[in-house]
Amino acid sequence: MKTRDILNTVTRTLPGWHVYNDHQFGRITTYNPQAGCEVVVGLPDTDTNTIRIVRTRYELVEDTTVLNTAGMGEEQALDELARLLAAPMPRTDRLMRLKEQFDKTAEWCRNAIGNEQAAKDTEDMAEQYMRVCESCNEYPGHDPVLVFEGWLLGEELGSPYETRRQAALRMRAVVRALYRD
Repeated sequence: MKTRDILNTVTRTLPGWHVYNDHQFGRITTYNPQAGCEVVVGLPDTDTNTIRIVRTRYELVEDTTVLNTAGMGEEQALDELARLLAAPMPRTDRLMRLKEQFDKTAEWCRNAIGNEQAAKDTEDMAEQYMRVCESCNEYPGHDPVLVFEGWLLGEELGSPYETRRQAALRMRAVVRALYRD
């Protein structure tokens, strides 16, 4: 498969994105600054018949897909590449909705009930959540929401501070509710 054909498929599938061909590393990178999205398409080298696609949004890895083009015709491989590039990014949307909900919870603690410590605990946990999301970038098989829910359970059971336990309990309820959506 020719690099030019892959480049044409990427630009046709993602119109309006900035596209550049990185000859040194053998990949095509596209970026949409308004949506905060980046897609890196690793070009197949001479030894493999695979195209590696890494989709990132807000610096969180949405997914990593390896498209095995062995046994596919060139046209079919390009159509499959176009389909993968056009797929929505629901994982990152869910992660960002959860972060927004944590921010609202902290604001509610601060304004509605006047509990500054609970608001601070919630903000600390939201920062921990983003660290979990970033660390899960290295392990795409792990869902950051489930990892964070496990961390919250440990925080709820092991914290000696009542406000911290209550904040973890509230946030676990939020995580479960948004995870079901």
